[in-house]
Amino acid sequence: MNRELELVESMDKLSELTRKFQKQLLSGYLKEYTLRQLYYIELINKNKDISISEISRILEVKKSTVSVAINQLIDMGIVNKTQSEIDKRFYFLQLTPKGENIINKHMEIHKDTIKKILEILDAEEVDNFIKIINKITASVIN
Repeated sequence: MNRELELVESMDKLSELTRKFQKQLLSGYLKEYTLRQLYYIELINKNKDISISEISRILEVKKSTVSVAINQLIDMGIVNKTQSEIDKRFYFLQLTPKGENIINKHMEIHKDTIKKILEILDAEEVDNFIKIINKITASVIN
């Protein structure tokens, strides 16, 4: 088999692995949420007091698109929006207790997946995998 075909097949396997992981994320307790909603929740969790503008910049999407998604999360009781005391035009986003519960469940699935990978790969293989993914994404995706 030629190298190009092997590479394409490997990429297909990686895509299938990603789809299975996403399916697992969207099952059980988290099944009522979309991947996009889970991603917004994860961003808010990682970036305390982030703003809609900052999310828009990070995701490279329109502020109005982010606003619609955040308002849905607010309506669902997952996110709170707090007005800045310094600049009343500015709002900070935080997770509610419901949002924190969702992110905890989300992270459990991440940990379970990582645990399975660490059972298969040794430390050197993990290091190599990380280096390879970083190298590819730095040059191909950007």
